[in-house]
Amino acid sequence: MYRIVQMGRKTRKVALLFGVALASLAPVSCTPGKFVPSKSNEAWKGPPVWVESTSDWTVVAEPPIGGWRINLVQIMETLGHNEVFITLQPPNPTFIVTPVAVQQRIATSIPNSTPIWVYARQMNWKGEPASGPFMLAAKSQDAKPPTPPPEKAEGQTSK
Repeated sequence: MYRIVQMGRKTRKVALLFGVALASLAPVSCTPGKFVPSKSNEAWKGPPVWVESTSDWTVVAEPPIGGWRINLVQIMETLGHNEVFITLQPPNPTFIVTPVAVQQRIATSIPNSTPIWVYARQMNWKGEPASGPFMLAAKSQDAKPPTPPPEKAEGQTSK
């Protein structure tokens, strides 16, 4: 049978101090560090990227062929504007893809009253960086109005 043994006053103080010290370190050691991407003010040389103005900003990319992947990496708040970081990854060259340009959109939760700068980086088809740092691809001051959905062909019905 077990019996509860009362701790001495000194032991309780040491245990309490140890618990407080451990609890204060937990939030620091468990939170991930903030990833700050390297960026360049060089002009973007990849597929066209622009910003569309709706109630929230939408980033649009138009790769030359289908099969490209567009990923939102991070949104950073800075003084005066937000910075949006995206990556563009071409398809595996051994795959068959559509030979037409396809618009891909990334919706953000940033209201269009806050200016944004979009930085892009191209990856290779394996997902490794093909270019150096993120390059400035678009700014909200050059935003376009939203593109309307394509019209249906004659005889096409909606389900």
